[in-house]
Amino acid sequence: MDQSRHVQRGFSVSGQFVGALGNVKIVLVGTTHAGNIGATARVMKNMGLEKLRLVASTDCGPNTEAKSMSSGAYEVVENALFFESLEYALEDTVMSVATSGRLGSKRTSSRTPEELAPEILKMSQLGEVAIVFGRESRGLTNAEFTLCDHHMIIPTDSRFASMNLAQSVAVTAYEIFKAACKPVGFQVDRFKPVDSGAREDMYSHIEAVLVRSGFLNISNPLRMMREIRRILDSARLDSRDAKIIRGVFRKIDGMIRIADNKIKRLSEEHEKVNDANSKN
Repeated sequence: MDQSRHVQRGFSVSGQFVGALGNVKIVLVGTTHAGNIGATARVMKNMGLEKLRLVASTDCGPNTEAKSMSSGAYEVVENALFFESLEYALEDTVMSVATSGRLGSKRTSSRTPEELAPEILKMSQLGEVAIVFGRESRGLTNAEFTLCDHHMIIPTDSRFASMNLAQSVAVTAYEIFKAACKPVGFQVDRFKPVDSGAREDMYSHIEAVLVRSGFLNISNPLRMMREIRRILDSARLDSRDAKIIRGVFRKIDGMIRIADNKIKRLSEEHEKVNDANSKN
């Protein structure tokens, strides 16, 4: 089989966070469906996370749905550690984050995964960080919730707010990974904006050509030029872009000059004919 089919473009973790991601552990509490454990393992591996901790959860052996749902990431399940209580699972962590889809008097300081991701990465450079997910049916108890020092909520539509366990892990792991990674196989952004002098020269050129073409009123070109500036300024123009735009207008200007010369020549010929006719 062509080995190139196995090559995928992806992202790699920035050097400063390679060890940090290894300290982020996903903790599932009271999971009742083995398939959810397997699906969680898959998204963890997608996002560079390897440490899975299971608290009072169901059997997830190789004969369960956990293996099929892990889709090649079953080693994450095989290497998982099992605990009787969340308190034991959180030992030796420098930061713990409780996830919940509910807000209330005791859960008013929740932040989103995007907001917490930088702090999670920062703390994971110092030690282990636990992201805790509750039961499929009812989440974490208040007692379990209070064992964690940070609270997180994933924004969802209030009309259908509940998410599948593995989906919740995927959203959270994605935000952490996104904050830690850099693209591989994609062009690095070397954008350098066009300098103000070249930009103003471009606009002067555009204005002169549009006045010559009749598009701009020679007595008041500024009004429409403000709109043209707004449109072009909204684009990220670099020096090459400015040269291309000037090249376009140089071509337009050349065509206008040719047309003007042709009209002038025809006008002169017409006058000669009229002069000749008047003499006769």
